Amino acid sequence: CGFYDIVFGSGIVGMLLWFALFGDGILAIYFCIDSSILIKPEKLMPGRLLDQVQKAMGEGDIVAAMEACQNTPSAMSNILLAAFQHIEEGFDVIQEAVTAASDLEQEKLSQRLQWISVCSNLGPSLGLLGTVQGMILTFQALATGAAGDASALASSIGQALWTTAGGLIVSIPSITAFYSLRNNANRRILKMTAVTMEFLNGLRNVEVAAEGEQANA
Repeated sequence: CGFYDIVFGSGIVGMLLWFALFGDGILAIYFCIDSSILIKPEKLMPGRLLDQVQKAMGEGDIVAAMEACQNTPSAMSNILLAAFQHIEEGFDVIQEAVTAASDLEQEKLSQRLQWISVCSNLGPSLGLLGTVQGMILTFQALATGAAGDASALASSIGQALWTTAGGLIVSIPSITAFYSLRNNANRRILKMTAVTMEFLNGLRNVEVAAEGEQANA
């Protein structure tokens, strides 16, 4: 029997489970594309922001660096702002603020990526439920003598197993994409933390322009 017969010949519950599997697959594709865009380097670490902050830090102008971060919202700007807001509290406090901000950005990304994992786990569960439902109907027909010959029974069992195969087809690519995207996101968070600390290392012996203006005033 063809795939159309497999889907529409599995009863109302079976059809609903197939539609749920199709929906799960579509959502998995959507979240994979959305997450791929979300963790693009230019999205997390805009080149313009890095150039502006580097220029401001070279001049010791923290105010200009903070304005650049506020004008270019991103994960990188959030981490940098967390550091700049504690600039007068010592380097140890800055490091703690950067670590906390990095953890927060990592959690934000993880929450978005987690939906891919949800879809990958949901696929086999829906597939197994469809298979169990199909097997129940098959054995009920067998018990009442309505299953026909052995070939018809085998065909019914095979039809029931198709939902498990469908669930695995959704799950395997989804879980692969999830781990790949999660690892890329973690690497980029670590890179952003390292870049932030590299910017701030120069502040130990740099006079901040904002403090100089206050002293002159």
